[in-house]
Amino acid sequence: MAMENKKNASPVLRIPTWIRFAVWLSQQLSTSLATQLALYLFFRPQRFKRPIREKGMHERALKTSCYIPKIDKEIQVYRLAGKGAKVLLLHGWSGRGTQLFAFADELWKSNAEIVTFDMPAHGQSLGNKTNIVELVACIKEVHAKYGPFDHAIAHSMGSMALLCALRDGIPMRSATIIGSGDKIRNVFYRFSEQLQFSDTITERMIQTVEKQFGMNLESYSSSMSLENLEIPLLIVHDKDDKETPFAYSKDLHRIANNSELLLTSGLGHHRILRDSKTVQHIVQFINQHP
Repeated sequence: MAMENKKNASPVLRIPTWIRFAVWLSQQLSTSLATQLALYLFFRPQRFKRPIREKGMHERALKTSCYIPKIDKEIQVYRLAGKGAKVLLLHGWSGRGTQLFAFADELWKSNAEIVTFDMPAHGQSLGNKTNIVELVACIKEVHAKYGPFDHAIAHSMGSMALLCALRDGIPMRSATIIGSGDKIRNVFYRFSEQLQFSDTITERMIQTVEKQFGMNLESYSSSMSLENLEIPLLIVHDKDDKETPFAYSKDLHRIANNSELLLTSGLGHHRILRDSKTVQHIVQFINQHP
């Protein structure tokens, strides 16, 4: 499985030369040292400067800090007030809440109330490391404090976390996932491919994390979360996504009980979030499930 996943994706992250050297050197010196370095890097997302196109949403939004008791962290929440449906927007790894501004702009036209947030160690939220367990905890707490939400739109890792939260009982009328991954093992192997860690190191990473969290990581896989999910689900993926193979979404569509599949082309992993046709399609899907 791991080898097949590695062939389906090509590196997209910009890895500094010093990190590549540290990765190479650690593997020459010690498997244990290399595993520690891999885990150190794995849980630390990259922060990127907010582009001008997100400025409008950032300025309009009411900004509040939300404390997440389960993980003892605070996150930055953005709210656009409205009297219509409540919609939760979720960004992906190394993203920001305002990254889904195109959806917020379109939904706000119909007086929807929009809520999004910067995940821990992302955007304006504090910290330098996080994981999918924390992301799920954030979704649940934001749902409790700012919801309940009627609909959710999530991207990439945010999609995987959303599906876990829905599996755990958060009620919604519909959900849309964009560029989602599936198996957690794939996420580890994808990371290792980008930084050129060996499969041996990757397996040791997985074993270490499972021991640390006391659970089987696959319980956080999208396919497992979908098994008993009955709400309408729109699965969106671009065929030219170089970060997450669109085959994952085709598999999820086959597994899901009540899903639609939208495959685009030429948009990649991130530009799909601001493509007008894709945005309109997703908004129409939400409107079909009032």
